[in-house]
Amino acid sequence: MQGLDILRDLVVIFGVSVLVVLLLHRLRLPTITGFLLSGMLLGPHGLSLVSDLERIKMLADVGVMLLLFTVGLEFSLALLRRLWGAALAGALLPVIATSALCAAASGFMGLTLGQGIFLGFLLSLSSTVIPLRALADRGQVDSPHGRAAVGVAVFQDLLVIPMMLLAPYLGAGAVSRTAASGPGGLVQPAIALIQAIAVVGGVLIVALWLVPRFLARLAALKSREVFIISIMCICLGAAWITSMMGLSLALGAFVAGLVISESEFGHQALADMLPFRDSLNSLFFVSIGMLLDPAFVVSAPVAVLTAAAAIIILKFGLIGGALLVTGQRPTVALQAGLALSQVGEFSFVLMRFATGYGLMSDRVSQVFLTSAVLTMIVTPLLLAGAPWLLQLVQRAEERGWWRPARDLRPPEEPADKISGHVIIVGYGFNGRNLARVLKEIDIPYIALEMNPETVRHARDVEGENILYGDAASPGILERLGARRARVVVLAISDPVSTRRAVAVARGNFPTLYVVARTRYLTEVDELYRLGADVVIPEEVETSMEIFSRVLEVFGVPREALVKHARRIRAERYGVFIAGRPATAPPGESGHLAGLKPFIAPVEVQVCSITEGAAGIGRSLQELDLRGRSGATVLAMVREGRIAVGPAPGMRLGPGDAVVVAGTSDQIGSAVEALIGSAA
Repeated sequence: MQGLDILRDLVVIFGVSVLVVLLLHRLRLPTITGFLLSGMLLGPHGLSLVSDLERIKMLADVGVMLLLFTVGLEFSLALLRRLWGAALAGALLPVIATSALCAAASGFMGLTLGQGIFLGFLLSLSSTVIPLRALADRGQVDSPHGRAAVGVAVFQDLLVIPMMLLAPYLGAGAVSRTAASGPGGLVQPAIALIQAIAVVGGVLIVALWLVPRFLARLAALKSREVFIISIMCICLGAAWITSMMGLSLALGAFVAGLVISESEFGHQALADMLPFRDSLNSLFFVSIGMLLDPAFVVSAPVAVLTAAAAIIILKFGLIGGALLVTGQRPTVALQAGLALSQVGEFSFVLMRFATGYGLMSDRVSQVFLTSAVLTMIVTPLLLAGAPWLLQLVQRAEERGWWRPARDLRPPEEPADKISGHVIIVGYGFNGRNLARVLKEIDIPYIALEMNPETVRHARDVEGENILYGDAASPGILERLGARRARVVVLAISDPVSTRRAVAVARGNFPTLYVVARTRYLTEVDELYRLGADVVIPEEVETSMEIFSRVLEVFGVPREALVKHARRIRAERYGVFIAGRPATAPPGESGHLAGLKPFIAPVEVQVCSITEGAAGIGRSLQELDLRGRSGATVLAMVREGRIAVGPAPGMRLGPGDAVVVAGTSDQIGSAVEALIGSAA
């Protein structure tokens, strides 16, 4: 029965993990933290409920391979081009700075130079899942700081690959031997890295030529089972090939994912692999949690808390500073830095990969693991408490303590001496479309955008009248001629910035008509309170369009739908807000009760008359469809010509068609009379 031990261990691991994660979910703590704490509870330093640790670690290693495989699937060259620049610098500069600082401090910490550099690698990586979850809960994924945080996190994930390649050369004694042998000592690591790049390049070239053709043949079979097995085979096969050449399993899996992502099968492969990845990833984080020693936390709480605080401050400062250097405004750098101030899941992957290279002592491992878990727990709390710090930075911006690049600064005087124009704040999808429409009908406008690259491209390439600046600054709006403008449209994704811009526009320019776009219904009342004239919540407008199209199918006239849509907007979408009393017109029981008279169980159907039909040779008067079925004949179609309200004496022939209207039962009876058995 020894073979059943692994089954028992898996049941215990998954069962305890579910309970712990559910408990932490109520406390709004990350899922990864739940898995780590579950491992600590189940492992040898806890209740020792898992008997076969080696098999669990083996399954966890497969989970790491699948994790890197799906990272490759989610990555693409198009994504690289879109996130290039600020995101790359925001990821690379902190890694270099953190590694350099840890290397410089390695002697004070009792570490070798290689161990210090490797510790810098571990500390420099941030989580992808935790910031995304926290930003999504606040509706800020598409905000400027949300996009910056996601871009930096993606590039940090990719930096794990070169870190894995360098780890063996940072092992105990490797760096000191290299330094002692002078410049010549760098030859062997350099040759090894060149060989690794050559191997990866060769695998990429062969796979890019072979894999898409192979998957196209498999897709033609239309068998999901065969497709999933093939994807798994490609992932494990690439990992096995790279391991045979002296490289890591995870690197081969990443290369396989990258190859498939460039084919038309990437999205389907990602969807099929996610369940396997998520289940085995949980095992990986549980296995890492088994290394946590609660007794160490109790014995050295000061060291753990100090390390966690130092990590958060260091990462916040380096990532925020790197984003500032690349041209991001301080408020964006502040929020993105806070979102990425924790240790990431790939730090655990890298730590596990480097086992055996002598890069982590037991004490350093315990301090790192416990402090890393603390940073994961604290991150959502930091984001929740960020607004007060954000207000300080915003005041500093408004006082001119920060200046953008010279070519982005707005002129001292308004860009154009125009009046009656529209100010478009945010040159994203909605802003571009509005600008296109205004240009078509010759309405003057000025656009305002906070993304430096977008401003440069729109101004220099597209010839747009666009400036860089923050709409929450009265001075910026003044320079855009807000006192002479008719409308300001806030088409930005950041709810905090939208609220500030509405308040500034209303408070300083009372005659300006303010149109605000928001993604969420919960923002509507607050924006109206701050002074917006019109608030357009995307999620509600989408639902209104959906129900309008559905009710059209039931015969409700478009004019009635437009009238009720205007009423809903005028009453600020009260019908969609649970618990809010909604006034109905006299005689109506609810907001949309006025649409009820238009909805009747009436259907319209076209009945074709074929050879042998009962109605052939008989006139409509003889058939008396209304008397027999209750249905009404609306029209007849003969040889492509439509006769609306046909004469009662018209006789039916083969090839004719009769258009009838009525209830479902009435139409059924009419069709039976028209095409039933002629006998």
